[in-house]
Amino acid sequence: MLKRIIRHPLFVKVTAFVASLLTWILMHLLFFTCRKHIFGIDNVDALLAEYDRKILSPNWHRSIIFSVYVHRARKGAVLASRSRDGEMISAVLHRLGYHTARGSSGRNKGGHLGLKAFVEYVNKGNPGGIAVDAPLGPPHVVKRGIILAAAKTGAPLLLQVWYARPNFRFKSWDGTMIPKPFSEIVMIMDNHLMHVPANASKEVIELYRKKLEDRMLHLTYQVDHWFDMRDIYPDPRNIPVPSPVPPPSLVS
Repeated sequence: MLKRIIRHPLFVKVTAFVASLLTWILMHLLFFTCRKHIFGIDNVDALLAEYDRKILSPNWHRSIIFSVYVHRARKGAVLASRSRDGEMISAVLHRLGYHTARGSSGRNKGGHLGLKAFVEYVNKGNPGGIAVDAPLGPPHVVKRGIILAAAKTGAPLLLQVWYARPNFRFKSWDGTMIPKPFSEIVMIMDNHLMHVPANASKEVIELYRKKLEDRMLHLTYQVDHWFDMRDIYPDPRNIPVPSPVPPPSLVS
């Protein structure tokens, strides 16, 4: 079963219900006003068909908002925290059509159960997504949960990153980004799928964790710089990336 019973006071559940409804309305209104440039999205349905809908999409925690909006009709699963904040996020995700597996990294936070439920749902033939630097960072440092999920499910990793101009940035550990009304959004769906071998050793898991982190930083540099370079590079995937890649900014 994907759903786990997590007990929160009634007022938390009521607040989550109301907040999720308001968030659903505001998200649709906001993104309706935005101009969207999504590179690689034409291939997603074909990839889902090719892999029997079993595809995993890693995201930065800063990027959750638009990513879940884009894929809201795909009936995917998202790994969410067991905290009260996670209750709010889970309610929003359910309203958008997602299933949630509840668990966080750290001692006694249900991470093992959450990942197990997430894997079970993906293995039934469903896509899934994880904020790979969640729940508390460090920002832009991939944790191994999605690599373990890929090894257990055989699902390839389809990377996606986006940036908006202008945007709001929260003063939080991850610099959560929200596009401003009537902004432009650029998003890359990577055309390089990553396959993690089954029964991978700890050393192999770490190798793929670092490989995923490097590729996500590469793509993040491209979207973060596209608005300044699009006259030269109409496709952000062609923007040259320095090595080593500079860390993404946590402010606009």
